[in-house]
Amino acid sequence: MTSNDNKTSLEYLQKMIRKFCDDRNWGQFHNPKDLAISLSLESAEVLEHFQWMNNDEMKVHSKEKKEDIAEELVYF
Repeated sequence: MTSNDNKTSLEYLQKMIRKFCDDRNWGQFHNPKDLAISLSLESAEVLEHFQWMNNDEMKVHSKEKKEDIAEELVYF
């Protein structure tokens, strides 16, 4: 990968994300309050997988539920 690789450049990724949001008319919700709320809610969905578990339980759960946890972390 080179710094001139258009497919992996930060600018290219930013344009892809902007288009994704524009196609869904999400700009109206991109203000500090709504973004902070959304970030908190999405984080809580990941944390819910590990609530009340000790380290050993988390290791097992992470392996057994890897796909379920990944779904909470990936949008597209």
